[in-house]
Amino acid sequence: MTKDRIDTVTLAASYTIGSYILPGKPISDIAKKLNSKIRLSITTCDNIIDGVKRGEYSLGLIETPLFDSALIYKKWMEDELVICSKIPMPNSIDEKELNRYKLLARRENSLTRRVISNFLHKIGLSYQSFKSISELDNATAAIQSIKWSKPNRDNPTVAIVSKLAIEDELRKKELYYSRIKNHPIIRNFYLIYDKKSYNNTDMDNIIQSLQNYKSTE
Repeated sequence: MTKDRIDTVTLAASYTIGSYILPGKPISDIAKKLNSKIRLSITTCDNIIDGVKRGEYSLGLIETPLFDSALIYKKWMEDELVICSKIPMPNSIDEKELNRYKLLARRENSLTRRVISNFLHKIGLSYQSFKSISELDNATAAIQSIKWSKPNRDNPTVAIVSKLAIEDELRKKELYYSRIKNHPIIRNFYLIYDKKSYNNTDMDNIIQSLQNYKSTE
């Protein structure tokens, strides 16, 4: 037996997903399929998890899987974190070259910084492998800071951001990206919802719409 339909779909997404991936076709498809209003909140992954548990959000989309036994997690989309700059860079950067780059780091204790720190640690590096010059709160701040930075070929200013978030800038050649040699930084985005919504037809339709969007990318 299914539950009542959702009149207003309350979505919550992380900054990268909510600002760069959901706007446009995904949101439009969900609204059209359910004939419902869409309310999208953009916040941190830990706030999304708490909000889904409280029933504040129908569905959450997160980029850092903080697992909670009260929720269902579905892998949604694969993402790659890349080194982003205003000037062209080599396709890959040797670990020994990293200290030439001035890094706009994510703020201390943020989940994205934790993901990046863990990755760097696994390959024998750290934030100290770069010349870290400031800390930023989210992907938008990092991308905009790179776009406004002064080009410097000897010591480029860079940020580690989602490749999906800068697709438009890459296409227009406003920004460029590189990878750490032989070490792509891959992560998964997740859809999360309360276990009580498992047999909800509208929830199934929301997830199907998002999965269909993923398959066309």
